[in-house]
Amino acid sequence: MQQTPDMDAFLGAYAAAWASSDPEAIGAHWDRERAPLYQAEEKDEPFTTWAELDDYWAANAEFHDSVRLQFTHPKVQQLAGGLCQVLVQMRWDIRFTTGASRAMGGTNRVLATLVKTQDGWRLCGWVEAPLAPITYLRRLYEQSAASDLQ
Repeated sequence: MQQTPDMDAFLGAYAAAWASSDPEAIGAHWDRERAPLYQAEEKDEPFTTWAELDDYWAANAEFHDSVRLQFTHPKVQQLAGGLCQVLVQMRWDIRFTTGASRAMGGTNRVLATLVKTQDGWRLCGWVEAPLAPITYLRRLYEQSAASDLQ
């Protein structure tokens, strides 16, 4: 597995698109010639059509006041035919327009599938894979332990 400079640039541009809260800017990072496969951690079912995914991005634009995504530690695996998959750590911070929780943040793992097009890399798959609750809670307790015990 390797990390490539163009993948770092792609992930940075994708994070900037999310920060813009512009569904068209986000969608421009996807290959519209292929059906999407997108599993958001907060959704029970994946999005498998462009209409579903466009609606999801549009709803997020109304729901989020600001979004910051940071991608680190990408592991790139080349696949056949100009495809690759990338496993990446994603830090997310969101401020909402309304609601009891005005802001939230966390970490997540993402497995993305990309295809090389004439315009560069484009996404065709995105799966968010959060930690299991028991693992997440264990880490919270470990981080809360007194520093002289660690």
